[in-house]
Amino acid sequence: MENGLVSGSFRRNRTRAAEQVLDDLRSQILVGHLARGTRLPSERDLAAHYDVSQPTVREALRALSAMSLVEIRHGSGTYVVAETSKLLSSAMTAVVQLEQVDLLAILEVSEALYVKSVRLAVGDITDADLARLSEAADRCRPGADDLDLTEGLASFLKALAAVSRNPLLISLSGFLIDTQITLAKEAARRTPSVWHRIAGQLSTERTAIIEALRNADGPAAEVAVLTYTARGMALVRENIGEQPRLDAS
Repeated sequence: MENGLVSGSFRRNRTRAAEQVLDDLRSQILVGHLARGTRLPSERDLAAHYDVSQPTVREALRALSAMSLVEIRHGSGTYVVAETSKLLSSAMTAVVQLEQVDLLAILEVSEALYVKSVRLAVGDITDADLARLSEAADRCRPGADDLDLTEGLASFLKALAAVSRNPLLISLSGFLIDTQITLAKEAARRTPSVWHRIAGQLSTERTAIIEALRNADGPAAEVAVLTYTARGMALVRENIGEQPRLDAS
């Protein structure tokens, strides 16, 4: 391995050199040869390693930066970041926009993930997990201001996904939650009271989820999640007319 790069993994075609440099660096990052936090060699050294020009290397690095695989820090160098949430968000946002996915569709998929999360969590949940869920649920109490409702709802749902200890489930849920909040904010922009008519009305259901998890009662936890999401979707249908979608702009 030379400068952190795996030698012999690259075969250059001059007609698409930048693309090939990009593919090789991307592959080495994704398989872990270039770990998060690694400072890549300079553009000059990379150009020598790949036997290409520095502008070719610069083009490849810019593309990797756009993919959130590296971060170009001017005056310091280029570092591997491989931000999972941004990688997933970039790909999934395109799907959501292309398919015109609305808020209800987001909630329907989220339901399955939350059910799986509590199923995985039963018997393994900690006092710290329960405390995070309770604290977030308290912020969603009836009468809370819009900011507390927004942040509390996002925190509660992310804490609910986190109890699964499953990185993929957590990442997928995180994207869906952020998208749900974005779409709900758009609905609230048109109808300011919508937060209180939806998020502020589900305190009992959130408490039921927490108590079922506290009691390590798997079936009750699953029923509580299904009850929570079903009522949430019913409130969305009742209180939001045209379902908001992500703006492609």
